[in-house]
Amino acid sequence: MRRLLLFAALAALARTAHAGRFAGEEPFDFLFLDAGALQAATGGAFAAGAGDANAIAYNPAGLASLPENHASFMHTKHFQGVTREHLAVGLRNGWGVSADRLAYGNLARTTLSNPSGGIGSFGASAEHFGAGFGWPLTDRFTVGWAGKFIRQTLDGTRASAWAADAGAQIEMSEDPTWRLGVAVQNMGPKTKFEIAREALPLSVRWGSALQWEILGRPVGFLLDLEQDPDGRYSPHAGATAIVAGALSLRMGYNGRNDAAIGITAGFGIQWESFTLDYALIPFGALGASHQMSLGFRWGPAELERVFSDASGKFVENNP
Repeated sequence: MRRLLLFAALAALARTAHAGRFAGEEPFDFLFLDAGALQAATGGAFAAGAGDANAIAYNPAGLASLPENHASFMHTKHFQGVTREHLAVGLRNGWGVSADRLAYGNLARTTLSNPSGGIGSFGASAEHFGAGFGWPLTDRFTVGWAGKFIRQTLDGTRASAWAADAGAQIEMSEDPTWRLGVAVQNMGPKTKFEIAREALPLSVRWGSALQWEILGRPVGFLLDLEQDPDGRYSPHAGATAIVAGALSLRMGYNGRNDAAIGITAGFGIQWESFTLDYALIPFGALGASHQMSLGFRWGPAELERVFSDASGKFVENNP
């Protein structure tokens, strides 16, 4: 009962595609929250994305295409006072690490006889630590894996588990740049939460990333289809475009957002070796989620985060 009441507020954030169920009814559903404001603004479609340290959260094969070392830190202010910190670091040699902490704040303690609270409060949190590696098998085909430790705490009750991700990407063409990707996420044994042993939220992602030039400007289009163990599919789609110098605008659709129509939006600004990314995700009457990322790398171009070949060389000639 307490667990359901707690995580119901996050149902729209981490919906795992279990029809008719709240996200919080399954353990470790926070793993489905988007990593990186760029990815959140483009609907969470990044199974075929590459050149960004946050690829470790979507498809570790994307780590093989990092053009330079990349570090990204994201702060998220969700509705209902929920906050999240996310860090990802990717190296040009294909290694990457990530860490997350989700804090639910102070929650009123209630009982069946006192549903209005007033008997104190309790805390809840969730953490994730991961490491992965991506490597090119050819100049067009990459594979990757990632292992992670996950933990969830609710009023003194703690559950933890180990899980693994695996994925592959293939570059279909260079002009226009078109990449396909597939990833299996959260593979691992059942874990004990409170009384019952429950399965991890396994999912499979298929993705496509296409770079096209429109009105002389490079535009990236991303599309993912995500499947959960019950066979339900969630679409994700987005676009990112350089509109003026260092400014990029983004828009997307996240099919897991059941609290609103799923539209996402955001922007990115690049200044020398730094990037600042912002994403806005509306959740209807619940409010909105604001995500801000600060990235650092050595001389990137905006679309290098999405499109680069397996050798790490960006294939677009930016204007």
